[in-house]
Amino acid sequence: MSYHDLVPLDPAMADDRSQIDDAVEFVRGRLGRRYPLIIGEREDPGRDVLVSHDPADPASVIGEVALGDAQTADHAVRAAAAMAPGWSRVPPEERATLLLRVADELRRRRLELVAWMAFETGKSFPEADGEMVETIRHLHWVADQLTSVRPVRWASLQTDFVVEENDRPLGVGVALTPFSFPVALPVGIAAAAIGAGNTLVLKPSRVAPITAIEALAAFRAAGLPPGVLNVVVGDGDGLREALVSHVLTSFVAFVGSRRGGAAVQAQAAIWQMEQEQARHVIARTDGKAATLVTASADLDWAAREVVRSAFAFQGQKCTSTAHLVLVDEIHDEFVDRLLAEVDRFCADRGAAASGHRYGPMISAAALGKVREYAQDAASYGMVLRHGDHEGPGHFIGPVVVDDVYTDTPLAREEIFGPFLSIVRAGTLEHAIDITSGAGTAPAAAAFTRDTQEAARIRERLRTRTLYLNAASTGPLAGVRPPTADGQNHHEPDDPAAFRETRTIMERYSFPR
Repeated sequence: MSYHDLVPLDPAMADDRSQIDDAVEFVRGRLGRRYPLIIGEREDPGRDVLVSHDPADPASVIGEVALGDAQTADHAVRAAAAMAPGWSRVPPEERATLLLRVADELRRRRLELVAWMAFETGKSFPEADGEMVETIRHLHWVADQLTSVRPVRWASLQTDFVVEENDRPLGVGVALTPFSFPVALPVGIAAAAIGAGNTLVLKPSRVAPITAIEALAAFRAAGLPPGVLNVVVGDGDGLREALVSHVLTSFVAFVGSRRGGAAVQAQAAIWQMEQEQARHVIARTDGKAATLVTASADLDWAAREVVRSAFAFQGQKCTSTAHLVLVDEIHDEFVDRLLAEVDRFCADRGAAASGHRYGPMISAAALGKVREYAQDAASYGMVLRHGDHEGPGHFIGPVVVDDVYTDTPLAREEIFGPFLSIVRAGTLEHAIDITSGAGTAPAAAAFTRDTQEAARIRERLRTRTLYLNAASTGPLAGVRPPTADGQNHHEPDDPAAFRETRTIMERYSFPR
């Protein structure tokens, strides 16, 4: 089934809203169940459980998940290792076909998974459905990548050699995924790693494990052999460390905070005598994005896009705009438009599963971090929106702080919530410098209708991905364009990241 006819659902349309409401009621009837660990052919009930709560109503239990430990990690990695030789020999065309079946299964369960996200993470229906659409598209993209790469042979400069380049799977891997995209990242990384011929142990976020488990069940439904994908959940760092440091672990895929990424890098680098090879680490350690608005921008459009980027899913995405850089001559006018848009966007506050657009923070700890920064905000700038707090859920209103200096925590640190810091710039060049230094994510955005300004921003703004006249939260697990050499960026949801290049030099003539 093609993904080209996929269009986002619109909860404002009666038919779409009726379908979403049916899915919500279906999921509501499944809340509170207990989920086992999935290791090889076994479903391990575990000895201890992690309880997942609705962030909009912490007294409501989403479900219970069996907790893994160091012994669990060993069993899971060994189960993956047992399947690795056979799975690596499966032709890429067969692996691609399986991923297309996974895409069909996710398409069938699309609205159900939208409801799971709403209940467990507080992600609104439009945000959750956008994630589902992009996940399905991404599976098709991965499948296409698997069937488009072939070994290359050429004559060597040394006339008696022929050289061949091909690639092969890395082996047994561990994937560690965050809550921000609880379907797109677990499914996207699993698809890329498994599609490339590896076997995997995946540990989803402990604050959104059930959504990930429900989504990853699509692989088993599509016919993936047991042991190729194993799913374990842990509370704290013990399980992660046991998985990363296992002697049979060949690679680690990680998406999350810079601090967590540094810990994974350090753990993976520790060499053990029983290892056969050094571990590869494929990591995306993101912060938050910065957005620049120039005097030539369409200010109404820019205000809508900045607010959507900063406050959709309560600012809990690595590409959410946290730092806004305004050229001084439009500062006052733009801030007025921005605040009107903030108030409009965030007024629809409440439980995501009830259809509200602006929901709760993921956890009490996440809420506490935002409140702590909000309480100190007046020390660093002019507070325009204070982040009002209402219980019993993890709700907090938007925080907007103006005239923030670039050397303060509000301009540089990763708060990961509905918190927007505004910095003034005297000129375009100054604004570009501030934007390059303020954003801690590999993405930034800029708004301008002046072609010369756009060219200057393209040339000088330091960021891996630049969005021009669009919000910085565009693609989710998305499809990336090729680089200049024709190869795709090696990201944790790209199958090229999970294979290593091998060069074969074959001599075909021998001296007499």
